[in-house]
Amino acid sequence: MIILDVKLNHIYGFDDFHINFSYPKKIVGSLIEDEYLEGRERFRYKKAVILMGSNATGKTSLGRALLCIFKAIKDSNEAVIRELVSSDRPAEFQVDFVNEGYILHRISGIADKENVTLHYYTAEIAVNDSYEKAAAKLQDRTEEINGNMKKLKSAIGDLGFRFAYPEIETSLRLADVKKQVLLKTLRAVIGTLDPTLTDVFIAKDLKDSFVIRRRGQEIIIQEGKLLNRELLSSGTAEGIDVAVFLASMISGGSSFYYCDEHFSYIQSDIEKRIFGLMLERLGKNEQLIFTTHNADMLELNLPKHTFAFLKKEIEDGEYKVTSIFSDEYLKRNTDSVRCALENDVFGSLPDDSLLDDLGVE
Repeated sequence: MIILDVKLNHIYGFDDFHINFSYPKKIVGSLIEDEYLEGRERFRYKKAVILMGSNATGKTSLGRALLCIFKAIKDSNEAVIRELVSSDRPAEFQVDFVNEGYILHRISGIADKENVTLHYYTAEIAVNDSYEKAAAKLQDRTEEINGNMKKLKSAIGDLGFRFAYPEIETSLRLADVKKQVLLKTLRAVIGTLDPTLTDVFIAKDLKDSFVIRRRGQEIIIQEGKLLNRELLSSGTAEGIDVAVFLASMISGGSSFYYCDEHFSYIQSDIEKRIFGLMLERLGKNEQLIFTTHNADMLELNLPKHTFAFLKKEIEDGEYKVTSIFSDEYLKRNTDSVRCALENDVFGSLPDDSLLDDLGVE
């Protein structure tokens, strides 16, 4: 699954928010391979996006909104969409995406606390079509689904996605992860983060369980639950979440991935290395959105359109979140994304003027 365009209004603090994941020109010598729909080389999309922004700018909320929309389709349950309603004003959204084959899908909707109204559009993606050309051909198919979510799911096909949030996931999703892949990934990731963890193995006597051994202690992951998390450091515990996410990519159970700030307690160099492994495992017609506060990620030798920033500013007395990709400002290969961020070229740095009052008088 590939997301091309997202619009959100009155949803989780987003008002008239828009972010686009297409790009116009082929990048020569890019380290990210196949940034286009397979078989449609002019239908280009940003395959990997590093999403940054100060606190409360919406990095997590963007993922939550997408998760609600796609879960509603996958589960044929429009009630899930009502979770987007966070104020007295109706929640509005529009998402353009590709799932199976050469069809561009658009889902738009309006929801309040009682009702959900959906509209569905499609367009065939021709051999020479860009996203913009295909979007211009979208035709209304709403009558064909007749408000029936099962018909909508049938028209779109089964969606493959994985979202990882420290504050949302109550348990680790292991159903679509191959056991031997997870075992190998756990050994590599947590062994790197904490060398005192001597072994990881599949429990023989416990259902769907893994055991992490440290000297005389055993940390158990049973049916997605980390039973004694308090025995691990914050970084190592976070590393287990990272290992599961990476293992799911290696297992190939999904095609759209949203990894939200899973490296808060993990060393910067390790975060960059694991992100590199994620890129290596990202296949054709797949996409990864990776949120972080780590400015060191901006030093990676990736296309400028990989780096996106969310900023929140006041317009007409209300806060509004906007998105900026670094290639909108930086046109030369030699331009430094990190230097631009540190000089607040994107306007995404937090206003710290209130802290001035705490200085020594």
